[in-house]
Amino acid sequence: MTFDYTQTLEKLKSRRQEAEELLKKVEALEIPADLSFAEFFIQTRQGILQNAEFGSLLREDPEFKNVSMERLNTLMDEYYAPLQPESGYESCVGNPEYAVKQFGDGMGQLLASIYMGQRSARQYYIDESYLFLEAQLRHFLELYDLALAGDTDLETWQARYRANSLENWELGTIWGRFKGLSPQYLYFKDVVQNADLADLRYLHRYGIHVNEHSLAMADFMASYPAQELDELAKFIVKSWVDGFVRGQKDYRIKKYANLMFPIGMERLARLMIVELDKIGITALVGRPMSKSVNEQFGYDHRFESALIMDREFVDMALEITKKVMEGLAELITAQAGPVYVELFGETPFTPEAKAEALTLSPQQQMLWREMSATNANLYYKYYRRDQTSFCIIAFPSPEIGPKFQEIFADTLRINLLDSDRYAEIQQKIIDVLDTAEYVHVKGKPGNDTDIRVKMHTITDPDTQTIFENCVADVNIPVGEVFTSPVLEGTTGTLHVEDIYLGGLRYLNLRVHFEDGWIKDYSCTNFPDPAEGKKYIHENLLLPHDTLPIGEFAIGTNTLAYQVARKHDIQALLPILIIEKMGPHFAIGDTCYSHEEDAPHPNFVNGKEMIAVDNEKSATRKEDPIGAYTQKHMDITLPYDMLASITAITADGQEHYIIRDGRFAVPGTEELNIPLDEI
Repeated sequence: MTFDYTQTLEKLKSRRQEAEELLKKVEALEIPADLSFAEFFIQTRQGILQNAEFGSLLREDPEFKNVSMERLNTLMDEYYAPLQPESGYESCVGNPEYAVKQFGDGMGQLLASIYMGQRSARQYYIDESYLFLEAQLRHFLELYDLALAGDTDLETWQARYRANSLENWELGTIWGRFKGLSPQYLYFKDVVQNADLADLRYLHRYGIHVNEHSLAMADFMASYPAQELDELAKFIVKSWVDGFVRGQKDYRIKKYANLMFPIGMERLARLMIVELDKIGITALVGRPMSKSVNEQFGYDHRFESALIMDREFVDMALEITKKVMEGLAELITAQAGPVYVELFGETPFTPEAKAEALTLSPQQQMLWREMSATNANLYYKYYRRDQTSFCIIAFPSPEIGPKFQEIFADTLRINLLDSDRYAEIQQKIIDVLDTAEYVHVKGKPGNDTDIRVKMHTITDPDTQTIFENCVADVNIPVGEVFTSPVLEGTTGTLHVEDIYLGGLRYLNLRVHFEDGWIKDYSCTNFPDPAEGKKYIHENLLLPHDTLPIGEFAIGTNTLAYQVARKHDIQALLPILIIEKMGPHFAIGDTCYSHEEDAPHPNFVNGKEMIAVDNEKSATRKEDPIGAYTQKHMDITLPYDMLASITAITADGQEHYIIRDGRFAVPGTEELNIPLDEI
């Protein structure tokens, strides 16, 4: 069957009256001080009523034309007050540590999770998805009735939670997919295209936290020269198109591209929508990205699925996913790939590991691995990576500090570097690497990096290559050559002294590989080494116990490195830029995941890229689910930690790619100029 957007939305809207009646009951509740879990009910009820007030304002005045900015800011501050790290979260029932202290182990984690789920209702008002709202309010009132009756049995409450979580799972899956795939979902796109961007009240229509940096970005975009902003939009969309052209793909057989951007950059997003429309691609716009008011809150709840993850749930969820994918096949097939603008320079987050937070048992980790792999396989049946592409570019956030505008200008200079010139230089590096049996990467004294990376074997040097010449198209800025290493024979240690991965900081991250697989790992984030291992396992490896090397690359963007050193922002840069500033190793899948069998010609000389898989992804025909890890995390060793990169041929000859921190291949001297200028 094919799912219909209009029918789905009408079904969601149909429960408005029931939701409003339940809301009145919540408003009328009197919560006795001696009621079991009274603090949970008081705090959760407050959030429910604040969401309802937001929904009422939105319904009566969709553009907030008659609501002052001061009032909107006050409502937002009151709503997010319980999550404020310095003033509210310590005594918030959504904090597992506090909830367990108040309500006991087991019940504390459960109530913290329910509290977090109730906060999601703001989106229900935006989408008019009253069916979900009605179910959520009914769940809250059912729990209140249990407490009033003196029933505090944990198993009973867990059963109610599970029943509520699964009640509308299929409809929730359909609606969640529709919002990312269908051109009929227009709420956020309408804000970007039609709001008066000079009136910053539009930012509150997203229903998310609007901080001073979001406002500063919107002001900066308003003052940015219109012609230059238009040229930037053209450049980004052209880069997206170039990703198709260089990959010998045709974007014209597709219809849609997801446009992702940070809150405050709506002026740029509006222009990008226009540019995509010019080439016959409709932009799909979701909620803009924004920084959480408290990243610890999200970190504390990252394993919420532990409350329902079992064999029965996984079987049910996968069956529904298969049905939904089939019903949305036409929409999925029409997707061309995303255009993604991200920010960097936000205050780094170092999480606190809490014993009270939910975790997945070993059995649940296995189920999660099965579920994520199968879901991906179901999606890639219709989303053909050999027919799609993407583009990602990064800019600083005003949060980076008083030099924001100067850093923005320098970042733009990095992003606009000449791809053709870099391609010419990088090809000289590739020509040397194509002769290698191994590549040896060695850290400077004090850095323990020492790893030999096994290369694929070229049988016809005239027509084959083992490194991709990567310029500014899918990954902006320009500047890397990369390959998929052979696992057997790839052995050694990678040591990075200070790095952020997935928004989390790692100190003295050491990863030891044996025959291409992670054998051991450590960091010095915590006094107890065991805590460091747990931190790495939970945030880099899960749901796996080990991962293979999926990519080895050498970054060539020495100007980016110079700018990072100039502004002392190396620790704040995103992987997108960091990976161009030294050799990097990706743990997880290769860069060619799910498109290994498509042609991959070098756009400079036409040679065919043959290093597109490894021993794990090569099993994709026999085991299409187990062949992939659904992970790809780049770990970069910056130039200042690097002693050398050497290409070693089968007969033992050594050719330096980098020696004493400088590029050594003839014809690459230009790359050393920014390094010499530091």
